[in-house]
Amino acid sequence: MSVEILANRRIPSATPEMVWISDQIASRIVTAGFAYETVVEAFLVHAAGDFVQPPKPFVRPGGAEKEYERGYLVGMPAYVGGSFDTLGAKLITGFPINLARGIPRASGVVVLFDTTTGAPAAIVDCRTISARGAAATASTCVDCLGAKTSLRVAVLGAGPVAHETVISLFMTRSRPIDSVLIFDPVGDRARAIVEAVSPFTDVPVQLAPSARQCLADANVVIAATTGAKAYVQPDWLDDSWLIIALSSDDFVPDIILSADKLICDDFVQSGQEDMLFPRLVRSGAIGQERLYGELSQIVAGRIAGREAAERIFVNPTGMAIQDLAIAARVCATEACRAGARPLTS
Repeated sequence: MSVEILANRRIPSATPEMVWISDQIASRIVTAGFAYETVVEAFLVHAAGDFVQPPKPFVRPGGAEKEYERGYLVGMPAYVGGSFDTLGAKLITGFPINLARGIPRASGVVVLFDTTTGAPAAIVDCRTISARGAAATASTCVDCLGAKTSLRVAVLGAGPVAHETVISLFMTRSRPIDSVLIFDPVGDRARAIVEAVSPFTDVPVQLAPSARQCLADANVVIAATTGAKAYVQPDWLDDSWLIIALSSDDFVPDIILSADKLICDDFVQSGQEDMLFPRLVRSGAIGQERLYGELSQIVAGRIAGREAAERIFVNPTGMAIQDLAIAARVCATEACRAGARPLTS
């Protein structure tokens, strides 16, 4: 490239100042509806192929055998195109032992970079972004793949993601929900969801005394647990179901393999994590030919969703492009610009 061409190129005169956006600010901006609309748009960008999302690197300081105490760090770099045009990475840790300490199991940030200069532009606490983004994914699955009438929802787990998922199901659009049952063995977390949601709906939202009773009459099962392993048995389920495995280790392999349709959010990433669905992918029990499609293809209308009284298993591992999309939308709001804190040297 000639010196003259370089001299005429439009180069920014100054590097934008990097800002810190706390979860307090993000949580006020990212309502259930905000997350839902953004995640749906991100799915459409994914379906169009306008993204770059490499495999997630995992760092386990103590190895897999000491993950409970020593935890892990996941790097999720990506570029999401479309109207987002956003480059960045989500960095998230998981320390299962934190639940016994009474503090959140997961913590993380989204780092955004200027797509013109490459300079870091923002660091966003992603506690709310992650939970409400996952909840929006679950709601999208229900819309595309659930029964059209008489949804009987069972929720396994009552942590932040489960809490936000129940809120999302009721707040983001009208759905034919007949009932919601929640089971969680840890303290009063499930009761807290019931008490938070019940005043805003006439639909019964109730506690289940056991996991099996929670699933007994359900046609939608949403698993959002931590550390639960292969306890849900095939005879606990109805003949036709939609399982949204925000945590996939809850189910025995026969349940996944018996599905009429197996769906993931991104097949390349679905073989990475050390959970049941990825293990089945890596072992060859689930090959790409066995996969019905990616969720974004259904959202975009390229392939059909539910077509009959089917068994549908969805494994949404969580895509970086969704977190980046939500973070970018947060940064574009006046509320964020007013509350963001500059990170000066």
